[in-house]
Amino acid sequence: MRRAPQPPTLVISCHADTPFREHWLRRSGDRCVGHLDNFAGVYAVMTAFFSGRLVHHGVRIELTSGEETGMQGARAVAATLSPDDFVAVVDVTGVETDALVTIGKCASPRLQQFVRAALAGCRYTLFEDCPDPVADLDESDVYREVTDNVVFLGIPCQGGDYNAGPVECRLASIEAASEAIIRLADHFVRTFHRGAG
Repeated sequence: MRRAPQPPTLVISCHADTPFREHWLRRSGDRCVGHLDNFAGVYAVMTAFFSGRLVHHGVRIELTSGEETGMQGARAVAATLSPDDFVAVVDVTGVETDALVTIGKCASPRLQQFVRAALAGCRYTLFEDCPDPVADLDESDVYREVTDNVVFLGIPCQGGDYNAGPVECRLASIEAASEAIIRLADHFVRTFHRGAG
């Protein structure tokens, strides 16, 4: 007997390793300054998780290691994916923008339509490519070897190279990234898991 095809999974992927031997963070008004790569992403993902608003069916969170040294964690996750699965990579970005978050590496019209429907009303900028002046390679490139359904959710940082030292970002950007994760997951479940428990 043939098994029924399984609905796709949404993976929220966020590297939890950093390039620093020590870390510090200071809050200053509506901004935070410090070693944000990629603690800002981890904080956004965990805020989404602990909000209690992430729909659990068909959504999985992966906090990966090795992004700074060959992306071993992303490669291990990629080995579990199918071509129909979706991945949202959450990380800091050096893109200059007035938007609270960015969606990058989103060239597919179908993915753009999905993102726009999920994030209607949110303050973000969508890019088909990766205009980050600091780094253009990340975990999304690993996942794209398995599935075309990959987007990069960037938390904009200012003040230099986030791989080399302290930078700053708006606290509102971290909150907006968390909200975007929740909305992407909600739209994904409503689109691909109708009637699932």
